[in-house]
Formats: sequence, C-alpha cells, structure tokens
Amino acid sequence: MKYMKFAIVASFAVLAVGCSKGPSSEELVFRSELYSDLNNIAKADEWARKAIDADASNPDAWRALGTTWVRRNNVDSAIVAFDKAVEVSPDNIPALYALSNTLAAKGTFDRALEVIRHAIEVRPDTSVGHNNEGVILTSKGQLGDAVKSFQKAIELDKSNAQAHYNLGNVYVKQNRLEDATNSFGTALSLNSGFSQCYYELANIKRLQGRNDEMYNYQGLGLLSQNNLGGAVLAFENSTKINSGYAIGYNNTAHTYLKLNQREKAIDAFKAAARLGYADAQRLLAQEKIDWNK
Repeated sequence: MKYMKFAIVASFAVLAVGCSKGPSSEELVFRSELYSDLNNIAKADEWARKAIDADASNPDAWRALGTTWVRRNNVDSAIVAFDKAVEVSPDNIPALYALSNTLAAKGTFDRALEVIRHAIEVRPDTSVGHNNEGVILTSKGQLGDAVKSFQKAIELDKSNAQAHYNLGNVYVKQNRLEDATNSFGTALSLNSGFSQCYYELANIKRLQGRNDEMYNYQGLGLLSQNNLGGAVLAFENSTKINSGYAIGYNNTAHTYLKLNQREKAIDAFKAAARLGYADAQRLLAQEKIDWNK
C-alpha cells in the first residue's frame, strides 16, 4: 500500500553571530524525501539518518528512515523505524499509518488493526483511516466489519475511489455481485483510469456466465493501460461470442482508430450501427458513410 505523502516545509538555517547552524532536522527530512522520490534510496537513507542525528525526537525523521527500508523490502527494519516514530510522537498520523500499513504487509494483522484504530481515535473524520481499517479487516476475513469500515470511509469522502473499489472486492467475496458492480462502477466514474476495476467487472461477468461482457470489460482494462493490440482481441472475442453485441463492435472500432486502421474501424462501426448503436450511427453519418452497405 502506498503511504500518504505530507509536505514538509524546509526551514532555513538561523544566522548566529559569526557563524550559522547546520540544517535543521526538518530540512534533512525534506532532502531524504526528495531523494526517495528520485528513487535514490541510498541518499534518502543517508539524509534520514542525518535528520535523526540532528533531532532524534523528530517522528518524520524516523518515518523517512522507515520508508527507505520499505523501498528496500526490509519490512522488519521498517517496522522498527516506524515504531520509533510512534514512540516519540504517539498521535502522529503519518507515522501511525506507515506503521499499520507495514505491519499489515508483514501479515501482523492484529497489531496493524490496533495501530490503525488508534489513528482513527486521533483523527476520526479522515476517510483514509477507515479505508485502511477495512483493508486489514478484509485480510482477517472479517468481511461484515470491513464493509462498515469502507462505507464509513465513503461517507466521509464520497470521492475516495479506492474505498469504493475495496468495498466492491468485499461484496464479491460475499457473492453480492450487483452491489460489487455498482461499487466498481462508482470507482470508475471517479477515476476512469482505474484499470483494475475493469478486470474485477470482467470477473463478475464471468461468474454470471456473461462472457461477451467479460471480454468487453477485459478490453476496456487493456485499453486503459494502452495495450491496444490486446484490447482489440478482447473486444473481437466479445462479438464472436455474441454477434449481436453492439457495444463490442463499437469498442473494437474505437480501438482500431487508435491503431490508425481506419478501414477496419469503419467496418466495426458499421456492424455496431446496423445493430442500432446510436453513437456509431452518428459518427458514420457525420462522415457520410452508409452503414447498410
């Protein structure tokens, strides 16, 4: 899971008479995070350690060090650093999120849940905390409680596409396929590039025995990832299964346009138009193309 990023304002060295202090711990953390963003983990680690040397009571310094260990896939060392961040600042929300996420990644779900619930006590009105709680509860198999956590996250922030997606995944596990379809659809309405939603919708259609729609959603997922060749094959599979599937022809046509294969696109648009697909009919009419020929 990705950890929340918090902006840190660099503070400038205060001039003293005849000399100046070195960089503050906050400045050193800022440098560490810059190097982390640049994927220079060695430098990020170096500056995080300097930040700790400058002020071992700075939770952001310990969190920055923990982040470098996460990037190195050393979960145990990351937990030690995040634990120290929480020790020096027990109500520090970024540190609590980082610790909880890392404990969950290790599979230490009970403690991860304890930590995230403390974060929620500190900041009960934050959608992220309730979403993270739901993820841990899902991993523990407590699906009913997970649903409540995701619903609370959505109540606090209806634009939280990740919470809608996570709720959809729990609904699938509960075999509530229509509810899952609605959740994934909402996530896509908030973030049309959320490709995993298309694949989850494809899986739902597979479970429902609607394979033409399954291939169509697979195609949309591939299209969102700019895999045009794979998308064309998926859309064409949808129309092979169901020759009356107008949207499959229409999506095939649009993908051929992206591939600069105009003639194939026109043929697919004609097939969609003959089946009464209004968008294809309008497009062909604009181009003065008779879809009945």
